[in-house]
This record gives sequence, C-alpha cells and structure tokens, in this order.
Amino acid sequence: MNMSTAIICLLLVIIAIFGVRSYMKKLSQGCCGSGGDVEKKIKVKDKELSHYPYHRLIQIDGMTCKNCVTRIENAFNIEDGCYMKVDLKKRMADLYMKSDCDDEMIKTRIQKSGYRVLTIKSV
Repeated sequence: MNMSTAIICLLLVIIAIFGVRSYMKKLSQGCCGSGGDVEKKIKVKDKELSHYPYHRLIQIDGMTCKNCVTRIENAFNIEDGCYMKVDLKKRMADLYMKSDCDDEMIKTRIQKSGYRVLTIKSV
C-alpha cells in the first residue's frame, strides 16, 4: 500500500469516528445540539381561543424533537396577544393572535429560531 492510500484511509477512519461520536451524542442528549438541556417552555396566560380572532396555520420544516417545538412556541408565546401550539408529528403550528400580524414577520421569526416555513394559511 502506498503512502497516499494510507493517508486517505486514515482520514476516512477519523471522519467515521467523529460521525459516530456525534450520532451517539444526539442519541444520549437529544437533537438540536441541545447538550441535554431541556428548552424551558414559556406559559401563555390566556389560552381561551375565542379571545384570539386571528388564526394562521403554518407548515414548518426542520423540527425533530420536543425542544424544537418548545423553541418555536416560545418565539411567539413570549409576546402578549399571541398563542402558538405546534404539532411535531404533523409539522404544523397553530398561531392564534389578538391582533393581526404580517405573514412575513411570522416567517422571519420562525426562521430566526432555526426552522423553515413551508406554508402559512389564514384560517
């Protein structure tokens, strides 16, 4: 075996080791690079849906765990007058608002949380 083949094999072994370590870390600590920390959920005081005349149904890509759900919900639930519920299995979010909000702002806020908006529909 020549020297270049040995170097390539060594690099592939090193890459494989780092890949396995990263995967094992995700299995033990959760996804999103959460490091085992659980995202703290922001509680909404007013959950009565009749108080929210504006409603958007949002399809979101990139969520993989409950920390993702909490991160997205928190991005909106921190605001007074917003109430968001996310369904991880359906990859959908219901955003209820007391005053209407621009779809572009909704999209931007979700993107800043690290996820991608596929669709936004007024309900």
